[in-house]
Amino acid sequence: MAWMYKHIPTTCFFLVVCYLTIKVVPILGEKAPHPQFQVEPKPNCQSSGPIIGSQRVSNRCSPNANLTKTPSAGKLPVNKNQARVRSINKKQNRHHYRYTLSDNEYDPNADYGLFTVKISLGSPRQYYSLIVDTGSRWTWVRCRFCSEGCSSDDPPYDPSKSLCDYTLTIPFNASYDDKSFVKGIWGCDNLTIDDFGSIMNFQFGCGLENYDGNGDNFVNAAGILGLGKGEWSLTSQSGASMQMFSYFVPENGGGADIQFGDKAREKSNTCTNQFTPMVQGIDQEKYFIDLVGISVNGNELNVPSTEFMSRGTIIDSGTIITRLPEVVYSAFRDAVRQSMSSYTLLDEIDELMDTCYSLEGLIEPIAFPEIIFHFGQENTIDVILTKEGTIWRKNGTLNCLAFAAAESYSIIGIVQQRGFNVLYDLEGKTIGFGTNCT
Repeated sequence: MAWMYKHIPTTCFFLVVCYLTIKVVPILGEKAPHPQFQVEPKPNCQSSGPIIGSQRVSNRCSPNANLTKTPSAGKLPVNKNQARVRSINKKQNRHHYRYTLSDNEYDPNADYGLFTVKISLGSPRQYYSLIVDTGSRWTWVRCRFCSEGCSSDDPPYDPSKSLCDYTLTIPFNASYDDKSFVKGIWGCDNLTIDDFGSIMNFQFGCGLENYDGNGDNFVNAAGILGLGKGEWSLTSQSGASMQMFSYFVPENGGGADIQFGDKAREKSNTCTNQFTPMVQGIDQEKYFIDLVGISVNGNELNVPSTEFMSRGTIIDSGTIITRLPEVVYSAFRDAVRQSMSSYTLLDEIDELMDTCYSLEGLIEPIAFPEIIFHFGQENTIDVILTKEGTIWRKNGTLNCLAFAAAESYSIIGIVQQRGFNVLYDLEGKTIGFGTNCT
């Protein structure tokens, strides 16, 4: 849940102070919210900047800080299109694929395939589980004074306990084309991640109206941890200490392991790694890499690499299944179906995934073909997907190919990253795929 966020900044801080209320701007035709919120503000931000351990980085919490920027008119159509694609990937996937397994089985699709990390805010520390999203730079948590979508597995954040000396008068808005949205105010507090350290004066969204259009309540998480690129992301606010991070999502759906800074490097050094460079894409917030080909059971698809690269490929922890350009997906799907011709293909089982098979009556486990992603125009690497990185267990008796056609750029979803230690080296501008880690 890499979702495309749209933030509506306050261009005239003086007017907001005069109103002495938080005025939230309607988004995408939604009705204006009926409540208005007042929070007792503190006068301004601390003069010191964020600190990681003993390292002080640039101050982002000053009274004159430019907290949000309005996207230019030329960028708006692109942003809206990306939001639509991401909402299809994340929200529809989450909505349709929950199922229950018996006690002796594992569930690789726990939390709809997404994973969370535990962070804390303030002191005494308030703990929250946030969905890890490398496709977005915005972090938000559900807050006290919330009026809608307030419940989660963690108590709401209480801004009155903040360690920042700051003002809660600037609107925060995140919206999605599936009608989901978060409305609130900008918050500021010390954010701590165990085994990494603390970020002083961390800026984030304080969600007061949190509406999930598919009724999933954001999988009961307290909010989103934005690990995308750009200003106000976690990586930009933490300085040089977090220019590298990694996560490992087990094949069997157990708890994910996420590391930052030196610990991410140490973890990666225990793995057998393949690296591919990050490349420039149409959205500077996301991590683009070159997917140049795919092989099915050792046979590379007869599709030009230009078809793969026409709109670019992002890697994203917040999107669930992988999306491919229509031409590529059609050839890929046909190759998979041909290799599985001995099984019965089920029609119209799922509105998004169109290649599904029943397990009923099978003595041996269903055998999906080996799938290899080829990354990089030069020094191409061959990444063999794990078994659980190929399929989506729709229910106890149905397995589906965990891919679908894209309407915009390609997206490598979190399902296809199962079984890999995925390293993001922001300074080296590379993505690493690690296996056999210790």
